[in-house]
Amino acid sequence: MKARELLNKHQLKYSKQREILLDLLQASTEPLSVDDLLDQLRLKEVSMNQSTVYRIIDHFCAHRIVEKSTSTLHPKHFYTLIRLDHHHYLYCQSCHVRIPLDACPMEAWLKDVEESHGFQMTQHHIEIIGLCAECQKKSVHMD
Repeated sequence: MKARELLNKHQLKYSKQREILLDLLQASTEPLSVDDLLDQLRLKEVSMNQSTVYRIIDHFCAHRIVEKSTSTLHPKHFYTLIRLDHHHYLYCQSCHVRIPLDACPMEAWLKDVEESHGFQMTQHHIEIIGLCAECQKKSVHMD
């Protein structure tokens, strides 16, 4: 869905800055921090203040366009566009790479939890921390 359509769907006013940030989030295959977004804006030679990025992202979160997540490995928040197919990630504690999982390993269990507790889940986060294949190789060579 294009940025304008997404903004209209959520009854939000269009702005070029909102469109740019939505385009960056839509193009990303992994969660992005505000620093990541600012880096990408610089690469595209787009000038936008950090406070503007935070304000827009917070607004997107409030309107359920973007989901905010945290990691115990990073003090930063990460943001992803809310899609029908959500992703979970493996986080390398050494090099901090994020590896997306193809499917949610918890879907069936969470559905059972909802039904057995009469609970309607709106979101969930799974964080799997360890060492990626490259860092494991480095670790073996250092021993």
